Amino acid sequence: MRKQCLLACVALIFAARSAPALEYIKIKRNNRVVSVTGQVVVEAQDGGVLIEDQMGVLWAIQPEESLAREKDDLPFQRFDASQIQVRLLAELPEGFRVFTTAHYLVCYNTSTPYAQWCAALYERLYRGFFTFWKNRGWVLKEPERPLIAVVFDDQESYASYADEELGPSADVIIGYYSLQSNRVMMYDLTGADGQGFGRSRASTAKHINRILSQPAAERTVATIIHEATHQLAFNCGLQIRYADNPLWLSEGLAIYFETPDLKNSRGWRRIGSVSRVRLPEFRQYLLDRPDNSLITLIADDHRFRQPSVRQRNQAYAEAWALNYFLIRRYPREFVAYLKVLSAKSPLVRDEKEQRIAEFKAAFSDDLEQLDAQFLRFIKRVK
Repeated sequence: MRKQCLLACVALIFAARSAPALEYIKIKRNNRVVSVTGQVVVEAQDGGVLIEDQMGVLWAIQPEESLAREKDDLPFQRFDASQIQVRLLAELPEGFRVFTTAHYLVCYNTSTPYAQWCAALYERLYRGFFTFWKNRGWVLKEPERPLIAVVFDDQESYASYADEELGPSADVIIGYYSLQSNRVMMYDLTGADGQGFGRSRASTAKHINRILSQPAAERTVATIIHEATHQLAFNCGLQIRYADNPLWLSEGLAIYFETPDLKNSRGWRRIGSVSRVRLPEFRQYLLDRPDNSLITLIADDHRFRQPSVRQRNQAYAEAWALNYFLIRRYPREFVAYLKVLSAKSPLVRDEKEQRIAEFKAAFSDDLEQLDAQFLRFIKRVK
């Protein structure tokens, strides 16, 4: 089936590189000259290239951006944790510190207790994430290097930093996982920086209790876990960065993992709880849900990019509901489907027909019958 490359408007043939060497590319982007050192992931016949640098950042470089390119016989090596930490602190605004855990580097300029709380949530999710898939027969590969999260002290500094990547959306998106940088970016949603919390266990516990007692606690926890779920999925082989990952799956799966438990001392405990935000939204949508809703959800990502907030929320709600249904009713088929998607190449977009065909091959040729089963299931969820 015909596929369309994201690097150009015509189909391109890619060359795989079995033994990556160190490449040096100088590019001009946004009126700046930038030097990129790394390994080529994908290369197009027209000179376009996707390169991963030593920090794990992916650069999709158009032919017209390239000013010079060289390579040598030195093998490509990613930076280790100490090198990454030095580079991050040099890159971020002054005042940032780094809190390290077994699997994360949390860069922050907000309060230390808030950064520690975020890090504890990340580690709890990390353990749960790999156990979840192992229990379903898929032993995922753990990341080779620390995962990076950047936490700004306020929305203004976060939006200023994220503007180059998000544009105007930086003012309304409260946190995100960057496919390009492979980092989770967010800000302290509590506004609790500078309130005098120290580093002791007692003061940290007090800070956490304060966070969880706020009206915005549910969305604070959900955002942290949601974006960290994306990051884990793209660093363990479950999903491939810059491949054509259907948004209904990516977003629905992150919502499946995110659901907070504000009765727990940390704010999040288990995977797969019913989303008390998305379930009511989906039930409201059911009042006038069109017959072709399942097809439009899986065929492309159009519904997630509507200008209407209401329509986007409906897409997210149905994405969560569909993931919830498939994971619980078709667990083996769901894992098999994910494995098919995890084998896709970066920068290649599937046509609608292929997306639908892959979904049918995994779950059912009769989508009308599957949709009816899906709706009966969700109507019984409490």
